[in-house]
Amino acid sequence: MKKIGWLLAGLLVLISLAACGGESDEASGSDVVELTVWNDWTEDRPENSVYKDIFKKFNEENEGIEVKIESIPHDQYETKLRTQAAGQQLPDMFRVWPGTRIAPLVEGNALLSLNEIVDEWEGKIPEGILKDYAIDGEHYAIPANISETSLIFYHKDALAEAGFDTFPATYEELKSLIEKLKEQNVTPIALGNKAIWPLQSVYISTIADRYTGSDFLENALNGEASFTDERFVKALSVIEELANMEAFNGDMNTIDEAQSRSEFVSGNTAMHFAGSWAIGPILDSVENQDAIGVAPFPSFEGGDGNPAKIAGVAGGGIALNSDLSGEKKEAAFKFLKYFYSDEMFQKLVKANIIVPADVEMDDSIPQVFQEANSFAQGGLAPVYDATLTPELTDIINNGLQSISLGEKSPEELAEEMEKETE
Repeated sequence: MKKIGWLLAGLLVLISLAACGGESDEASGSDVVELTVWNDWTEDRPENSVYKDIFKKFNEENEGIEVKIESIPHDQYETKLRTQAAGQQLPDMFRVWPGTRIAPLVEGNALLSLNEIVDEWEGKIPEGILKDYAIDGEHYAIPANISETSLIFYHKDALAEAGFDTFPATYEELKSLIEKLKEQNVTPIALGNKAIWPLQSVYISTIADRYTGSDFLENALNGEASFTDERFVKALSVIEELANMEAFNGDMNTIDEAQSRSEFVSGNTAMHFAGSWAIGPILDSVENQDAIGVAPFPSFEGGDGNPAKIAGVAGGGIALNSDLSGEKKEAAFKFLKYFYSDEMFQKLVKANIIVPADVEMDDSIPQVFQEANSFAQGGLAPVYDATLTPELTDIINNGLQSISLGEKSPEELAEEMEKETE
């Protein structure tokens, strides 16, 4: 009996010690919620450094949560994402892109809706931009940056000499400017369409939206509208008219986009139509940044689109695994609110990255960048090559080049696109 008593006493001591040990483990952080996030931030780029710094700071300020980064090279990333999604083996959080790239993940029920917290960005990010990540009323990610494809860069002195103190607000005024520049033997617009995408992505994405409105493209693809629509044909006709006016450099189809940008920077042309990717290279290449202006595309008479919009796409966002629940779900929501903050947007702006939020900028941010960033607040028009099928993209790219060379009419290209859609 004494032996049994000693054994019982020993067991009680062991249980007591185990309990104390458990309290010690809990106090030391064994209850930390761990979240793993996949991304493609392997390149040494300013925006990637911003994102990683925010992750590090979040971990430092939130002892109960640890977010672990797993970076995968971009050319392998989406393949791995699709493969793991098919096997229901996705991590807690992962980087995604809008439109047709996120749709399969939503259809496969791989993503968690963010509707519970999307109000966090109400008034900070325009609904027109947030909806790039919304499908059937459910939001699945928040964009960190924006790529605008339709900006007009211009030399202020060239326009002033042509009698224009401000950039033309209408297409008719733009044509008048082009004629005045030609009279002064100045090439109006630098175009490098050798790769055949600029006339589509930079020009038609916004021009067509000005004429047709933003619903047209999706409706044309699903059969509710037609590419032979008179408004779309009018948009294609703008390229024909500009080419016939000799608004572009003569070698427009034999030089690339970067070469045409160099022609503009050198002062050989008055204007250059490009996207937000050109802001940094242009500002880095000119002696006086204040001599460069930037403007949105002008309005077109008779158009049904919103002239405040600019063609662009929301950049990558972080989505959540649909399996997240309880503490993990709450920790992930807390992280997203922290990540997509004014602090991150401010840091991206200083790295010359266009952001969806309307943030305050000091004088250290170039005026060209500030204006370009403000254009997005009017909403984004769909970029054609980010929306069309690969087959239709090839058709419109080659067709627009043919139009610029006088080898095809706008009507013929529209009919060719409609035939492919059917």
